[in-house]
Amino acid sequence: MSSTPLRSGVFTLLAIVAGWLLLALPARGEDTNAATTLPGSLPGIQYVAAPFLPYTIADGAGHATGPTALLIDALGKRLQRPGPVQVLPFARALLTAENEPNTLMALLARSPDRESRFRWVCPVLDYEVNVYRLQRHNIAARNLADLKALRIAGVAQDIKTNYLQNNGIIVIPAADEDQAVRLLLNVRVDAIASHPASLLLRLRGMGERPDAVEVLLPLPDLTSKLWLAFGARTTQAVADRFAAACAGMTKSGEIARLMQPAQIN
Repeated sequence: MSSTPLRSGVFTLLAIVAGWLLLALPARGEDTNAATTLPGSLPGIQYVAAPFLPYTIADGAGHATGPTALLIDALGKRLQRPGPVQVLPFARALLTAENEPNTLMALLARSPDRESRFRWVCPVLDYEVNVYRLQRHNIAARNLADLKALRIAGVAQDIKTNYLQNNGIIVIPAADEDQAVRLLLNVRVDAIASHPASLLLRLRGMGERPDAVEVLLPLPDLTSKLWLAFGARTTQAVADRFAAACAGMTKSGEIARLMQPAQIN
């Protein structure tokens, strides 16, 4: 009996195996040490953020656009876990990240009361806060104690609101930052606390001049960083994986580049 069919089958099998081996080799120029080579044990990740001009802006589908979306897209692709950033009201975004495992919240301020409730991945943005008043109102405040006599609006569970309340200042609740600004413009309150660039864009969006408000009192205690963070129900291993990828992006300058908003002056 001829052995030709057997030899032909062996050669065919060798050719198939060789093809598999070639496909398994990295492409020329591919970084074999990149985070995208991580094993598939990393769970599915969802991403949330609160509206925060000019960094987190919701589109018609409720997904983030702007620097926050660019950052999460780049980070997710590094870890083979891309996905949209769902934009939620601040309190809901905070609750979702805290209570649902494997949910990453973008642009969260770090504070003592949040420290043990979250796994802090990496800082991504400088954060500054001032208390503002209407320019036409002759209101003065030299320190936090002076703010106690004023009506100040703020969003529940927001870092600014928490800080003011922890210093004995009564804060009138607002549904969101836009409502807080409208309360100020309509003289329903005396002041609000805000990030400068965010307030500027909100005023412009409402057809108001940027000089309609002015700084009443800086809040240097709130000058810090905004972070990416998982709730404590997410495992430390997952948080560490994201932290390592984020550290590489920080070192290369990628995060600083991605978090540059469009010109707002």
